[in-house]
Amino acid sequence: MQLLTADCVIPGAERPPLRPGAVAVDAGRIVALGTPDEMRARFPVAGLTALGDAVLLPGFVNAHQHGRGLSQVQLGYPDDQLEPWISRRRGRKAPDAYLLTRLAAQEMLRNGVTATLHANYSYATGDYEAELRGAIRAYEETGLRATVCVGFADQGGLVYPPKDESAFRAGLSRRAQALLDGARPAYLPLEETLALTDRLLSEYAGHPTISIALGPAGPQWVSDAAWQSIAAHAARTGTGIHFHLLESPAQRAVAETLYGGAVLSHLEALGVFETQVSAAHFTQASAHDVEEALRLGLTLVSNPGANMRLFNGAPPLADWRAAGLLVALGTDNCALDDSEDYLSELRLGGLLARGTGAPAKANRLTLAMGTEIGAQAIFQPDIGTIAPGQRADLVALDPTRARGPYTDPDCDPLDLILSRGTGGDTLLTLVGGDSRYRVGDPPAHTAKVAEMAAAARLAGPDAGAQAEEIAEAIRQEIPR
Repeated sequence: MQLLTADCVIPGAERPPLRPGAVAVDAGRIVALGTPDEMRARFPVAGLTALGDAVLLPGFVNAHQHGRGLSQVQLGYPDDQLEPWISRRRGRKAPDAYLLTRLAAQEMLRNGVTATLHANYSYATGDYEAELRGAIRAYEETGLRATVCVGFADQGGLVYPPKDESAFRAGLSRRAQALLDGARPAYLPLEETLALTDRLLSEYAGHPTISIALGPAGPQWVSDAAWQSIAAHAARTGTGIHFHLLESPAQRAVAETLYGGAVLSHLEALGVFETQVSAAHFTQASAHDVEEALRLGLTLVSNPGANMRLFNGAPPLADWRAAGLLVALGTDNCALDDSEDYLSELRLGGLLARGTGAPAKANRLTLAMGTEIGAQAIFQPDIGTIAPGQRADLVALDPTRARGPYTDPDCDPLDLILSRGTGGDTLLTLVGGDSRYRVGDPPAHTAKVAEMAAAARLAGPDAGAQAEEIAEAIRQEIPR
């Protein structure tokens, strides 16, 4: 058993801080919390970790990211509209999914993130299972708690339906067509996807930090028949489903064309909501979509930095909150400051969510977005608060830099952290009671990541130019 003491403990969004406070942890879970004197008297033989002038909070939950440890800016294709941005990656060779995910996981832990959802993603190596297992290995080795989604897509890889992909290809140069013809499949066929999911569910049943979910890419990328099979599998196995939803103007147009503006009702009819479901983005949702999300109990994950950087607009978080939607937060590995500084991205989300509501509760609601609602979005109900029985996923922050030369002693510590804190203030990150980052720990494997990324720069001598041609042709297809 261990006892952590700090000058301030913030148990969660709805509970007042303990100043000072102590948290007792045993076998990876929280046993009790109270004042240091109470806890030392109750657990006299517990090992003591005295954090001193620190703020101890529930660990942050990055509820939607893809394990990309290097940003698109670092890899040479800067911000663009979503669809051409995705296509511009075609000019690059496939990097090492393990190394990139490991770097992403390390950076999250350095920034106080204790749990994440790894959304569908593929580097199109032709061996999706190996990619996914590489990502899982990275999360296991770093100790970051991860809900890993088994991805799937079977349509819309170039242009969204109902547009004709063959006609689109025919309008490209021969070299651009050759680049597309040489592309390997990103995902497995449907039956193999479900079989892989079954294997992973069996292998990781009861795992201390790894959970498995289904990750169909999104409505425009997945056929109705596949949605039905995925939904039936999820309902049978009790597996969560996480997908992208109404991220871009082009996806909004597809929803209008294919689903009559009722994409969530369409997915409901296919059985998708017979299990736990969360969805990311939602930036281009209509008022009707918001009503349907609320009716269906859909937990949303906002990615404000990514949405604005990829020309999809700022998510209307204040409107969603006013409607009563539950909204978590993810960096999408494309945060506003192009890093995994979760506190900075959470601050952005919190400001967008304020609207004209109750000022006294604003930061409490922001903390919930980054912790307990995030736990719901990644299908991990026993994290996100400091309470007996919960997993001991904790972060300790140093408030010294945030205080600056002077801070009024009446300042609420949560207000201070959410207004001025950054990931660089992280002193200690615990996952299941185990230390996974301590200030001063050097990031590992960075040299390997740099070497791998440089080697994967281009898929061929003129692949970059051909990828740009494809991206520009896709840009012309985007509704205006």
